[in-house]
Amino acid sequence: REEPMAVPEPQGAAKAARHPLVERILTGSAPDPIRLAAARGSLPLPLQDLVYAQICLRNDASPAVVQAATESLAALTGDALLPIVRDPACDPIVLDYFAREGRLQGDALETAIAHPAILDDTLEALAAAAPTGTLNLIVTNEVRLIKNPRLLEVLRGNPQLSGDNRRRLAELERDFIGKEVLKVRTQAATPAPAAEPVPEAAIEGAPAEGEAPPADDSAAPPPVLTEEEERNIEEALRKTPAFQKIMKLNVAERLQLAMKGNTEERAILIRDTAKMVAHAVLKSPKLSDNEITGFASMRSIHEDILRVIATKKDWTKSYATVHALVRNPKTPPGLTIQFLSRLGNRDLKIVAGDRNIPELVRRQARNMFMVRTQPSKKMGKKAH
Repeated sequence: REEPMAVPEPQGAAKAARHPLVERILTGSAPDPIRLAAARGSLPLPLQDLVYAQICLRNDASPAVVQAATESLAALTGDALLPIVRDPACDPIVLDYFAREGRLQGDALETAIAHPAILDDTLEALAAAAPTGTLNLIVTNEVRLIKNPRLLEVLRGNPQLSGDNRRRLAELERDFIGKEVLKVRTQAATPAPAAEPVPEAAIEGAPAEGEAPPADDSAAPPPVLTEEEERNIEEALRKTPAFQKIMKLNVAERLQLAMKGNTEERAILIRDTAKMVAHAVLKSPKLSDNEITGFASMRSIHEDILRVIATKKDWTKSYATVHALVRNPKTPPGLTIQFLSRLGNRDLKIVAGDRNIPELVRRQARNMFMVRTQPSKKMGKKAH
């Protein structure tokens, strides 16, 4: 049995086990009195768990629970917030909520911005409309700026950013980010090594004696989308009412929608910049096999999502999903190789010649194809 809505902690955050009652509240299996008690703050839960639950309960189906959770959170002000955000185990959703609500001031705000668990999404939301004082705090968090160059663009778009901070960002980009970008571009500009051609004899040869091709060889998996086609789909999604609605939601609300939303909303949320939201999509009870296959083929999602899909036996029973994982250049090669034996000869041949796929995988596919299709030595001797 799968654990209910396990939300992965970002790198750098202290990992603390969630109280079982909170897990029941998140999955909606807790009865009304329990949810109402949590919303009012009367459940004997650790403070971090209680605040986390109250933030999530703002989206509860019961108006009484929503009102109680909202009132409890409103009562947390000033000095009461500092120990919450200072805790290394503070959940990113808690940081996101109080930061976006403008409830953090002074030391609490400085602590939250420097917290290793704070999401890029949260920093970008602050950077877009923050006053000069808050911008100064974000600009000093150089580690996050280097890891997330998009944050620089958001900061520059804020008219409150001072001239000194603009110069500081320019120096940071020139000395660190610019070099990384240049390095990546140089590598991308280098022509990819040509795939070693599969010998014609191997392609035309019959299967070895006693070795039948996999049963899935005749199956026709969905066509693999090109990067341009994938971009066109993403562009179309951005123009939908669902995307506009999701853009206005905070992380906690997007987590709830990932579990309860429809197919279109999941297609948007699986690409969410907050990894925990994308992971929550995979926990949705409404998820279909066709959606999983579609996710497995996406180049624009987190590598972690592909890892989860690749390690779920129920999902990789599908030939279409296995095929999508193998053809996706973003799937870690160590996972891709284990699925090559599942491919039919036709698809192995395609993989062997696909320059978008890592060379290690192509070489293994080429070798496997040749073993399957070359006549055996015994047959060759008998022919003479």
